[in-house]
Amino acid sequence: MDKDKLIELVNRSPELVDKHDREGWLNLFSSSAIVEDPVGAGMNRKGKDLRKGKDGLGRFYDIFIGPNKIKFTVHQDIVIGNEMVREVSIHTTLANGAVTEVHCYLIYRGVEEDGELKIESLRAHWDFGRNAITLLKSNGFKGVGASMAQFGTMIKIQGLKRVVEYLGAMYKGILRKGIKVVNAFAAAVNRADEAAFARLFDPGATIEFPAGEKIAAGDFLKGAGNDLSLEISGLRSGGWYTSCVFDAKADGANHHGVAFFQFNPKTKKIISTRFFWNE
Repeated sequence: MDKDKLIELVNRSPELVDKHDREGWLNLFSSSAIVEDPVGAGMNRKGKDLRKGKDGLGRFYDIFIGPNKIKFTVHQDIVIGNEMVREVSIHTTLANGAVTEVHCYLIYRGVEEDGELKIESLRAHWDFGRNAITLLKSNGFKGVGASMAQFGTMIKIQGLKRVVEYLGAMYKGILRKGIKVVNAFAAAVNRADEAAFARLFDPGATIEFPAGEKIAAGDFLKGAGNDLSLEISGLRSGGWYTSCVFDAKADGANHHGVAFFQFNPKTKKIISTRFFWNE
């Protein structure tokens, strides 16, 4: 996939959000695209989940984009194959003037549809619970009013069942345990502690270092992870994922990027780890 075209496509999203161009924004996505924002809060599907003549993605726009003023500050972009990871701060002014800022990791997947590049999926990794508390603390009564108004709009547009699924992101998933495990991952790598490292993973777990080059987790410290120095920061948990920024040093090479850790809901152990950086 053409790297520059994928970057151009992704850059159109904040431009159209700023213009409040609903149809233009929806047209960036493929006919069966999904948006999960935040991860763990359920899917918003284009062309499906029809309610009152609108699909899931259109209803997502009407709740979270249409009424608000949204600005993006991009910290880094990484493209590997048909995927683009963007570390970004999203500053939102809600309808009543309350403001909130979310620091998150977005992962886009592109697809060719009818000869045109479209977004097949967008998953936003950020801490829903932490952001909800910050909104209330930073805005006082305005924050309370904004939360109540948005909750009412969500029920009206999405329906109670979907809203309950969305709010589940506050308490369902790996959450703080994921952050603890990822910190343990970095510590085990830096100590080259194979026993401690192995305890973090499910059987059959994989590591992509970098994304697209999959190996068994049990082989990592003997191969790409051998003599690796790893620093992590900006940890976020949402759903069954924990994500972070990392700096890795090995064999004279330095890599800076974003990593995603996926967990097994039953065992609470890692089943997949993907590191994204630009070559």
